[in-house]
Order: sequence, then C-alpha cells, then structure tokens
Amino acid sequence: MARSLALLGLWMAPLGYSAMGPSDGNIQLQISPRICTLTGRDKQCETPVHAQWRSSHEESLCLVIVARPDVKRCWEHYAEGTYTIQLTFAEDLTFQLRDMSLEHVLASEALRVIREAIRLRHKRRQPWNIFD
Repeated sequence: MARSLALLGLWMAPLGYSAMGPSDGNIQLQISPRICTLTGRDKQCETPVHAQWRSSHEESLCLVIVARPDVKRCWEHYAEGTYTIQLTFAEDLTFQLRDMSLEHVLASEALRVIREAIRLRHKRRQPWNIFD
C-alpha cells in the first residue's frame, strides 16, 4: 500500500509542478503587422501594432518591447490578452511575453523593418550606351 502511494505521489508531482511552476511553453504570441516596408522617402514606420496572446491556462505575465522600456503591459491570472499601441520606429522591434519579474521570456515575436531594395539596385547598375 505504501509503495502504491509513493508511486502515485511520483506520478502526481509533475502535474502539481506544471500547474504552479513556470509556463510549459504553450503560450502563443501574435503581432500584427509583422513587417513594415519603408519606401525610398520614408525614414521610419508609423503604425498601430496589435499584440495578442493566448495560453491553455491562466498566466501572470507582461508584454514588453525589448528596445522600448517605456512600453509594458501586464496581466495577472489571464488565459489571453490583447494590446494595441501606436508606434514609430526605424529598426526591428522584438516583442516578448515575460513572467511578472521580467526575468524569463515565455514567448517572443519580431516586427521587421524592410527597406526598399529597388533604389539600391538601380544605383549599382552601370549605365550603358548602345553606340560604344
């Protein structure tokens, strides 16, 4: 009987840990848009960014932008959340969901900046003349 209880305790220990311990990797983070394209005249992107996350169980976490310490949105004991912010930026941004102490990254997504490549390609091309 004692052996059965010990085995039952070993079997249930991981379940208790996952329910109370850190997230087990089932958090999904989505951002929209994921790409900002700059034309030749644009110096930076200016757009509303929508972040949405979802988990199979309640979490206490914060959404942060790595290069922007002024942006932080936290939720306590939620299974999903949304956040929309108007951003102006010239370089890639990394969005992260972290635990409440901001020590552990639970999910991450990048918003990429793509500069127009056509203008650069035309500059490198050598002019030609059919009469030479």
